[in-house]
Amino acid sequence: MTKSKSFKLALSGLLCAAGISTASAQLEYDPETFWSQPHIRDAYIGNYELNTEVQPKLTEAEAEVFREIVEVMKTDQDAALQMLLANITGASSGSLEFIVGSVYGEKGDIPNAMSFFKKAVDKYPNFLRARKNLAIMLVQSGEFEDAKTHFVKAIDLGARDTTTFGLLGLCYVNAGQFISAETAYREAILLDSTVKDWQLGLAKSLLSQKKYEEAIAVLEEILIQEPENEIIWISQANAYLGLDDAETAVAIQEIVDRLGKSTPESLEFMGNIYMSQNLNDLALKYYRKAIQKDPNRSVNTHVDTADILVARGAFDEAKVLISDIRKTYKDRVGKDEDTRLLRMESHIAISEGKTDVFIPILEKLILNDPLDGDALMMLADHYTAQDDIENYARADIYYDRVAKIPAVEVKGLIAWARSYVAREQYGKAIPLLERANTLEPRDFITRYLEQVRRVHLANLGL
Repeated sequence: MTKSKSFKLALSGLLCAAGISTASAQLEYDPETFWSQPHIRDAYIGNYELNTEVQPKLTEAEAEVFREIVEVMKTDQDAALQMLLANITGASSGSLEFIVGSVYGEKGDIPNAMSFFKKAVDKYPNFLRARKNLAIMLVQSGEFEDAKTHFVKAIDLGARDTTTFGLLGLCYVNAGQFISAETAYREAILLDSTVKDWQLGLAKSLLSQKKYEEAIAVLEEILIQEPENEIIWISQANAYLGLDDAETAVAIQEIVDRLGKSTPESLEFMGNIYMSQNLNDLALKYYRKAIQKDPNRSVNTHVDTADILVARGAFDEAKVLISDIRKTYKDRVGKDEDTRLLRMESHIAISEGKTDVFIPILEKLILNDPLDGDALMMLADHYTAQDDIENYARADIYYDRVAKIPAVEVKGLIAWARSYVAREQYGKAIPLLERANTLEPRDFITRYLEQVRRVHLANLGL
């Protein structure tokens, strides 16, 4: 793989990570605010009157209990709950179980609420309100797959309210069924266009289907009401990126930045776009701001970015970013991150011909990991290139160490043989190539070995 192709693939991954996938993540269901939303509570609570077309008929005994409960419920919910529990039997219709579940739900006792709704549904499968309330509780618990089944059944039984369709859309989104989610959200919006959650859900399902133009239209509608909502702006920027309109995506992200509502992810996203347009200085500006925005983020995220800059050949920008990483995360840079940064720093120094810089870095890499074959071979190659006896001796020491590391043994043997060929010591190169060809038979090794043998024999006059 060429460096250019490798860079494009890596950059594509970064854009995806900070781009379209981020938009979807930002348009997520929030369990913390779920129950406080009026349309959810209204759909759940309703009233305690029973509709016998889609709910079980009360027995005579249950009807009497129900009349008493309605009055007690107005003044003492706990006492009403105890009366209900005392009258539930294996033969009861399911209506009392439904009321108990509803009371538990209002009290915030989700496990007990679900338990009694399930009992009500088991006793009377067509119990519409019990199914719908059970589904709402399941969503509250994040059990979307089970909730989906009950919402679908509720719709079969005649449910036609905005919350049923909207939450069904949420269940489909979490199942990755975005076409079904779009259909459900459109139905929910048709029934009540004022619920922002349904618009956000529709936008997410459209983005996930790469229907970017439609997603932009939905997001613009939300922005009319919430012009400073950074999540919507960022999601819209991602949609424009999906349309390959990087300029508009960047312009929108600039708005978010000016609103003072940038996130580390959105700043990195801007940096990635600028880097894709060869504007490395602007890319660096936003990468540095991302570090400053949240110094507690994963170090590896920024190390990945620095790696891309180095792969791109943007050495000046990479050096600044690496310096920021080391200063900001000095107590949190682990051994793996430090090794990666050292490799980048050595690559930059070698490219710039700064021997006094890259040799200490390579030596530190080897000190951290004596089996670092790449660092050992880079030092060996460097000393070979110096073309004098003293440095050849140093090179041999490092090549010998590389040749004892199984993972890079063949590579090291070939490099060592080439070093001897460069010194015109063909006899010493031959056994190294023979060993490499035994360990890993390859046509190019065989051809090289034959060429070296011919030259060696010729030098011997044979």
